[in-house]
Amino acid sequence: MKELTKEINKLRLDNKNKWYYYTGIFEGKTIELKAFDKWLQIYRINGVDYSGYDDGTVKQFKNILETPFK
Repeated sequence: MKELTKEINKLRLDNKNKWYYYTGIFEGKTIELKAFDKWLQIYRINGVDYSGYDDGTVKQFKNILETPFK
């Protein structure tokens, strides 16, 4: 999970002030993500919506990314 979180956070950092997208499969689950900085406009795992997180710390952002896999 740490590698996936690291990859998404790097994508966030590489796209400052821009939208970024991620789709993939992790642990057999389909991930769909559309975000702007730490705002997760779309964050779906196997069609279940975890979107909406915004304006917290990077640690909180990473915790939200990991929550569906706990």
